[in-house]
Amino acid sequence: MAPRRGGPLGYALLCGQAVLLLGNLLLLHGASRGLPHNGSEPEAPGPEPPAATWAYSDPRAPLVLCTYLPEEFVECDEPVDHGGNATAQQELGHGCVKFGGQAHGDVDHTRVQCRALDGIECAEPRSFLRGSRPCVRLEKPQYGKNKFRM
Repeated sequence: MAPRRGGPLGYALLCGQAVLLLGNLLLLHGASRGLPHNGSEPEAPGPEPPAATWAYSDPRAPLVLCTYLPEEFVECDEPVDHGGNATAQQELGHGCVKFGGQAHGDVDHTRVQCRALDGIECAEPRSFLRGSRPCVRLEKPQYGKNKFRM
């Protein structure tokens, strides 16, 4: 006759596994019936985002963040003119206190508000701050003022 293996310790472990299995089944059954979790009321589902918006949840997803789009696919506003008001620039977080300068080092730089073009699919947010744009104004040349007459 072969010796018995396990003995009372084996039965105790087997019973412990059965108790854990039953506990998990009860928890799953309670969760599927919509019972409150952790003593709180179940949360009402929030409003669904519009179909055109995409949440960025997986960095390996084929959808890129709108902030990573190349310049060809975004439209940017001109730098905000604060007209010498440094406090307004600090509150807004971007914009130009002064425009222009004699040398590159004299010109202030700021971020500008950009948005993804319509029809371009990208992950939210579609409107964002981008870049370090120089605080310069490009004025249209006034042709015809100093015409040469023959």
